[in-house]
Amino acid sequence: MKNTFNINEFISEIQKKHPADQANAIENLNKEHQLILLKKNAGKLSPDFIAYLRDELREELLSFIPKSRLINFIKALDVDDAVEILGDFEKKDIISILSKLGTEQRNRIEDNLSYPEDSAGRVMNKDFISISIELTVGELIDTLRKTRRGPKDFYNVFVCNENGVPIGYVPSGRILRSKRAKKLADIYIKNIHKIEANTPLEDVAFTFRKYGLVSTPVVDHKEKIIGIIAVDDVVDILYQEDSDDIQKLGGLFVNDFYKGTISSASSRFVWLGLNLFTAILASLVIDIYAIQLQQMIAIAVLMPIVASMGGNAGTQAMTIYVRAIATKDLIGSKYFNLIVKEFLIGTINGFLLSIVMGFIAYIWFDSIILAIAVGIAILINLGFACLFGILIPITMNKLKIDPALASGIILTTFTDVFGFLSFLSIATYIINL
Repeated sequence: MKNTFNINEFISEIQKKHPADQANAIENLNKEHQLILLKKNAGKLSPDFIAYLRDELREELLSFIPKSRLINFIKALDVDDAVEILGDFEKKDIISILSKLGTEQRNRIEDNLSYPEDSAGRVMNKDFISISIELTVGELIDTLRKTRRGPKDFYNVFVCNENGVPIGYVPSGRILRSKRAKKLADIYIKNIHKIEANTPLEDVAFTFRKYGLVSTPVVDHKEKIIGIIAVDDVVDILYQEDSDDIQKLGGLFVNDFYKGTISSASSRFVWLGLNLFTAILASLVIDIYAIQLQQMIAIAVLMPIVASMGGNAGTQAMTIYVRAIATKDLIGSKYFNLIVKEFLIGTINGFLLSIVMGFIAYIWFDSIILAIAVGIAILINLGFACLFGILIPITMNKLKIDPALASGIILTTFTDVFGFLSFLSIATYIINL
């Protein structure tokens, strides 16, 4: 394999590609080839490729690049991309790299790094255009042509008062279509959604989604504009939020797709160990009815069906409401009505499925007692599974615990324990009549 890798051909091929595709191609190389490429030939690549490296691989890949070359790459990046990359470094390394940057760029990066990691201030871009409302369209265009400051590409021009507080914005399309003599005061949009610098990224994404924003100003505690967030930044935020939620629902604290076997196994062990203890709890419930199980083996055959049906019904409800919490769809909702709704959904489905399963159990074991027991158990378990499917994530959220992380294991424990307990109790009671 080593002899078939031609470094010059590889570089020639990816040089023509977008930096994101360059990053992807480099990630797919084995470590030996990555080291050869980045240690001796990184200068032949676009500096922007380091901004597109996956979080799971970035730190290791950047360690292959000589420090002087890495500093030059960071100099060429936008402030928000540079901040994201430097956030992976130790404090002493950040100080060392920043000392090699120009004063203006260093101050901008340090300002962003001073904000919490998951906040608007951390990811904001400081390249924006803010102007006075007194200008005309022609004066604005002339100013943009003359100045070298500000972004090369932009969606909106933000209109600010004398204190630097944004009071509206003018879309770039509206500027291009208006006559030069037109005053900005006549064409600017007053309805502006400002985002405070300490706003959590989850709330930033919600604001963009709710109002269909393309870009919006980030302001300090005095409401003075200090940066902007654009829709491309929000796409990254949404992707990260969705990835985190999916991982947490599966009991994963990190994405171990790119990690080694031992590292992946250790990261999953804690959650699996916790699941082991909850499974033992369910087994203890079964042990209470060991005598009845020995007397009627058919009960043991039907138990997993009851628990599984409850688990699936509860997971459906839980998924809906974990997602609703993440997208803030629950804001302003009446919790009591939603709780009653979920209980009724579970009860209706439980009633229909109890008839189906009761009939199957009767045909299967020729026992009306088992048919009645399993039918009642499914009815009860599905109703309460859906009830807890909404109560658990809402309660977790109220307690400031991430519902995506904690809800799954709690719901699984409940549906298993309650499913076994209800079925075994009902079957025992009917048998003893």
